Amino acid sequence: MKNIHVLIMSFLLSSCVSYSVTEEEIQDYLDSRASFERTVGIKGLAYANVKFSDIKVGIGRVSNDRVNLDAKSQAKIMISGQPQQEVMIDVSFSAIPYYDKDEGAIFLNDLEVESLELQPDELTNFAGKQLLTPIVEMIGQLILTNPVYRLDEDDFEQSALKTAKPELLIKNHSLVVQI
Repeated sequence: MKNIHVLIMSFLLSSCVSYSVTEEEIQDYLDSRASFERTVGIKGLAYANVKFSDIKVGIGRVSNDRVNLDAKSQAKIMISGQPQQEVMIDVSFSAIPYYDKDEGAIFLNDLEVESLELQPDELTNFAGKQLLTPIVEMIGQLILTNPVYRLDEDDFEQSALKTAKPELLIKNHSLVVQI
């Protein structure tokens, strides 16, 4: 029986094995993990409490080699001596996906801000504007340091790919992990 298992694994690894991860699968993966709340700045002086809970995924839609992420966040900006200000932040990023064999996961690299929209359109004070950059950087760091998809060790095909040294391609709005 062990020989049959080894024979099947050898056959799979010698032929072109691949697994496609669709936009929907990445969307579902991120939806179950992409919620956080953090504070940036110095409490009592100028700081923002940021809630982040919504990402929309596009693979190869804007550029053939990039993944697009549209992220929505809410920030409560508090500056000493001024009324609290609530801001909705819609930021679109694009990034190059890569496969990390040690993690068995797909991560993003080379993150670029494609667009940034605020509601209300203008922050009413200089300190509020100064807090915007760390907020966008925090969202970007969250995207860069967490996988957008992790291969399932319980799935035979994905497990076989995880142990090999696959390459990652973008085809038909999917990420294809293949040997």
